[in-house]
Amino acid sequence: MMVLGKPFNVVFTCLLCTYIESSFGLSLVDNGYRDLVIAIKPSVKHNEMLLEKIQAMITDASLYLHRATKNKVYFSDVKILLPSSWPGNSSIQRPTTQSYEKANVIIAEENPQYGDTPYTLQYGGCGAKGRYIHLTPGFILNDSLLPIYGKKGPLFVHEWAHLRWGVFNEYNEEMPFYRAINGIIEATRCTKEITGSMKDCSSGSCSNCKIDERTGLYDKRCNFYPHKVQAASSSIMYNQGLENVVEFCDETTHNTDAPNMQNQMCNYRSTWEVIKESEDFKNTSSTHNGSVQPTITIVQAKGRVLCLVLDISGSMNRENRINRLRQAAEIFLLQVVETGSQVGIVTFNSGAMIKTQLRTVNNDDVRKDLVKLLPTSAGGGTNICRGVRDGFQVLRADDGGTNGDEIILLTDGEDGGISSCFKEAEDSGTKIHTIALGPNAAKELEELSRRTDGLQLAATDKVDSNGLIDAFTGLVSENGDLSQQAIQLESLGRSIDKGGSFSDIISIDKTIGNNTHFVVTWENIKPDVILHAPSGKIYTQGHFKSEYATHTARLQIPGTAEAGDWRYNITNSGQKQKVTMTVTSRAVDENVAPVTVNPRVSWKDPKSPMVIYVEVSQGFLPVLNAKVIIIAELPSGVPDEHELFDNGLGADTRRNDGVYSRYFLNITGRGRYSFMVRVEGIEGPSKLTSKRGGNAMYTPGLTIDGNKYYL
Repeated sequence: MMVLGKPFNVVFTCLLCTYIESSFGLSLVDNGYRDLVIAIKPSVKHNEMLLEKIQAMITDASLYLHRATKNKVYFSDVKILLPSSWPGNSSIQRPTTQSYEKANVIIAEENPQYGDTPYTLQYGGCGAKGRYIHLTPGFILNDSLLPIYGKKGPLFVHEWAHLRWGVFNEYNEEMPFYRAINGIIEATRCTKEITGSMKDCSSGSCSNCKIDERTGLYDKRCNFYPHKVQAASSSIMYNQGLENVVEFCDETTHNTDAPNMQNQMCNYRSTWEVIKESEDFKNTSSTHNGSVQPTITIVQAKGRVLCLVLDISGSMNRENRINRLRQAAEIFLLQVVETGSQVGIVTFNSGAMIKTQLRTVNNDDVRKDLVKLLPTSAGGGTNICRGVRDGFQVLRADDGGTNGDEIILLTDGEDGGISSCFKEAEDSGTKIHTIALGPNAAKELEELSRRTDGLQLAATDKVDSNGLIDAFTGLVSENGDLSQQAIQLESLGRSIDKGGSFSDIISIDKTIGNNTHFVVTWENIKPDVILHAPSGKIYTQGHFKSEYATHTARLQIPGTAEAGDWRYNITNSGQKQKVTMTVTSRAVDENVAPVTVNPRVSWKDPKSPMVIYVEVSQGFLPVLNAKVIIIAELPSGVPDEHELFDNGLGADTRRNDGVYSRYFLNITGRGRYSFMVRVEGIEGPSKLTSKRGGNAMYTPGLTIDGNKYYL
């Protein structure tokens, strides 16, 4: 039962080994972190006080971080990315390649089952970088939370340690107490020098804790109340809210007996030991004795502005590539690119031609006009930089600049001169997404997207692959507004003999169904298509609108598509040919998040195992009990299929967190490896659960004057 599918592509070269593991933009230069991006989600309402408090938090965090790392590092340069819907002014700058989807810190609505508790989404094991820090507007604005979590600056450093250095919490909500070797019951903490009282205050007044006979430890009503004034200065990963705590536990203060995630994940090493082994500290030997005041720049997202830069060189006549390009780009223009976007088109071979300046996509007629301008023939050589430069020219038409704009660059040819525009591309502030088509696309192509924080996509000429369409359908906006984004529900290609057929089931849940398209493509003769809606209504090929020039048939479901199982069957009545089915849809309600799939690859170097992570979630709620499959297209053309798991075993570091993981070991050599992710429900509907990541400790209260417990 299909839930949704999402393609992603990886290009294995020595260059990309570094790219996969690194965070684009964010860097450590002269002891200062630069290009730290804090992005506010479009659904968050405009609030100037929110901005002021974010800036105050980062300023305090920089000072605290400097002290915590023994004067080694601080926050030097920070960008706060505002949504395009917020009011702007002349002092607010345009972003370059910053986006909500790739931000280091997101300010977004709370998880319904998680509240305002800050957390960091961590995929990997000890020392692996996290995905993002999630803070809510409520946490930033509500000072009544200060007694619970402590000051915001130290808390941010706690989360930063999760995100940047891959360390873990030194408390344990599931096992807050343990019995030490000497038989004494201790609070799970680091260091043991943190003092406090263990009391049961559940009835309003406090009393001594009682033993749970089943565990031999204090029962669930018991809490550890740290003393407000501590002699110990660590540890930040236990409780950064204590006033005297300003350091990480090190090898001399670490509590190896505590049953916490840090010991479990990092083989009983202290947090400071792990931090010191990170690349940040290996490359930073000196201390910083100057100012630690961060430079904070406010930038504001704008509507999507992009240009298709498409190869029409002679090699595009091979393997039906020029028509496949038209089929895929047509789906992008008609179904994927968001309403309100501005789109231009450039084609190139040994020269370049602007097919159209920017057009605002505000109705279906504009979409159809853009489709008519897609190339139909090919010939000549390949000069990628000519195409890119004409793309820049098109992008400048809206405001005179290219900051924050996008180029989608597709090519199948080699070009020894591509490096001549690397510097120009970097300086443009434009994201360049590259699509390598076929086996001979320029080897330097991915360097162009790496330098500009673009996506690196690839498609083969394999007859039963839908890779090129998958590449285009994956190019959605990164502004964080899921209600605008097209969601791919099906992507299936088959080589069918005469008289043969294939069928499948597509499940549409209640969160999606707007702007739903079923699209069939073929090579030679239009196949017969039958589609059964959940209500029993039958759509035949007479309901599909056919474009015989591009060998495409499209059915758009009016209004909102029915929720339930849609069943289709495709029969080939002519000679053997490749046939594909692609289905896309959009969210029904902007306030109800659809289920989404977010893949990530971690690979430090060729000697380390590669790990593929796929996060399946609805908003910030993890989706459990899903069946997650990756289908890899290897350079040899042989498909390689594997299931990923969320069971806490092998590559999966946490059970039931909605992140499905697997080691990928079938690396047969250099080349372009493409992956398709297919997510299905198993044994009935998948489940939602609250996300439990690397989060700051909730302090139930403090011991003051020996016996008073304040919440």
